[in-house]
Amino acid sequence: METTGGLRERKRERTRRTLQKTATRLFLDRGFDAVTVAEIADEADVALTTLFTYYPGGKVALVFDRDEDRPSELARAIDERSDQADVLDAVEAFMVSRLPFTTDGGTRDEILDLILSTPQLRAYARQKWTDCEDVLAAALAKEQKPAAGTVRALARFILESPDIAAQDAAPGTALRAIFVNLRRGWGL
Repeated sequence: METTGGLRERKRERTRRTLQKTATRLFLDRGFDAVTVAEIADEADVALTTLFTYYPGGKVALVFDRDEDRPSELARAIDERSDQADVLDAVEAFMVSRLPFTTDGGTRDEILDLILSTPQLRAYARQKWTDCEDVLAAALAKEQKPAAGTVRALARFILESPDIAAQDAAPGTALRAIFVNLRRGWGL
């Protein structure tokens, strides 16, 4: 039975990867708005319902290689940080491990350009971060104990940092500068 479960999982992962690679190729060749989910499913040789089973968010979700529960993942990164790291260290490390900071000078740079030039994709990317506001505000309040409005404002600004940094020619450097200024400006 374990072999069947392992095989099933490998097939699911292969289907997920095929859908994502097919969508990426089509988006980069023709542009996000010129491609339909039906075309992606057809090119990947899967049913349209299968595409939505793997990517309930539709074609927007296909652009992003990690379809995670970001608030939970951020909470885990904060909870599992080393004793020497503060909340901002954990958040910065978490952000750096995701687009736009994990580019490789190749396809990922093209994907980043696609995201930044497509309002719907950019809004989705920003939303993935701002969905983490409650988690981050709670973690900051626990560690820093500032006034409630201040915590939420700080959390909101931190979570807008990836979008701000992504527009820079060197996003990683821009993100580091933002965090340096956050620590200095907020006394963290």
